[in-house]
Amino acid sequence: MTEVPKSGLTASDKAAVLVAQLAAKTIRKLGLGLGSNLPGRIARKLSPSVLSHLSSQSAKGVVAVTGTNGKSTTSGILSEILRTAGFTFAHNRQGANLVTGITASLVESATWQSGISADMCLFEIDEAALPVVAKEVKIGTVLVTNLFRDQLDRFGELDTTAKLISAGISVNHSVAILNCDDPNVSQLVSDEKRFFYGIEDAADATDAAHAKNQELAYCGKCGAEVAFRRVFYGQLGHWYCPSCGNERPAPQIVARDVEVFPTSSRFKLQIGATEESCVLPLPGLFNVYNALAAAACAHYLGVSNQAIRYGLKEYSTLFGRSEKLTIDGKSVIVQLIKNPAGATQAVSSCVKDNRGRLLIAINDNLADGRDVSWLWDADFEQLAVSPRVKLTVSGQRAEDMAVRMKYAGYPQDKIVCQPKLEQALNQCLSEMEEGETLWLMPTYTCLLELQKMLKNMGVAMSCT
Repeated sequence: MTEVPKSGLTASDKAAVLVAQLAAKTIRKLGLGLGSNLPGRIARKLSPSVLSHLSSQSAKGVVAVTGTNGKSTTSGILSEILRTAGFTFAHNRQGANLVTGITASLVESATWQSGISADMCLFEIDEAALPVVAKEVKIGTVLVTNLFRDQLDRFGELDTTAKLISAGISVNHSVAILNCDDPNVSQLVSDEKRFFYGIEDAADATDAAHAKNQELAYCGKCGAEVAFRRVFYGQLGHWYCPSCGNERPAPQIVARDVEVFPTSSRFKLQIGATEESCVLPLPGLFNVYNALAAAACAHYLGVSNQAIRYGLKEYSTLFGRSEKLTIDGKSVIVQLIKNPAGATQAVSSCVKDNRGRLLIAINDNLADGRDVSWLWDADFEQLAVSPRVKLTVSGQRAEDMAVRMKYAGYPQDKIVCQPKLEQALNQCLSEMEEGETLWLMPTYTCLLELQKMLKNMGVAMSCT
């Protein structure tokens, strides 16, 4: 076994950092990408121990954010709160959340001579990658957002994803910060130390009979299907077991009086006996949950209530996650969609904007998930209630999306089908009137195409 020197890095670690950093600079200089994955592969090839050795140098340990939806936004909000509180940290801000991307982000933050000098490492980690990373990295805290069906061709059903997350937490006996409103999350790792967050009430709450995209959930004690007293979205709400009385755990961090608007949200954040009035520059209940998760983790890490409130208010969006842009003087909001629950929530924010236009772009490449049947589970019917002048659908599966909107009840003569994304974007921008906002909802590879198009137009998206 190679002896690790006092600097924390071996000779092979130092070579890995130096070569990988050079590779990242070359990739960006040649315009070949962001250099968020390949440098990590190179580093790991040169030194398989580099991720373990670099991450162990952080003074306060490693925090991981995982779950189906909201990983990037939650870790982004948490990073803003930590920055406000004066912490230094290494963070895979570009969202490359597999082991190679996480390695690349650490290499980016390091110097080849001595490695990293940061209070902590903050990693967004893919659900399936969590147990892989946990075998190399001692993760002190794992924050879990939610569990929804996503990329069934890759993950399978929810119980498989839940087992992967549980395994990742158990490797290091990490502290688990869990969404108490999601029965599939709040019942994870009952033998580990757990800390809960949840919403108490919200203007958009509904009853279980009218909930959309609700995943099946079962009681961890008796196996009966759980029921709900109140639902916020999907299967997130105040759940209980009608058979044995098991119920939603009491949260230590609570959001009350939640209100969501077309481009922002506000709520009261209760931490123990204290209450803070919070403003979030993001729309949608799903983003309130992201903010609440970040606040819960920050509080557990010792951040003050004031720093949490200020960090929420000052948060600047990440790449394609409710990202606000100005293109030729026109207002644009970009929201990545990739599964039924996320798409439903994105659309629910869009329909609140009575001056909005909408462009939905769907690809079915490997990174998107080959199976696009999820389009039929998302609640696009919301759009048919007050149809816009025109709805544009684009991407490789533009025609599938057009058919989906037809069956959603959207007027067929108001659906524009343009598979070529660049042409669809230019047409939408040219038709916009003063005061309107264009909502762009792309799948992942469409988002990458969009980033390149905007770069050629002189518009840089976040983290690029």
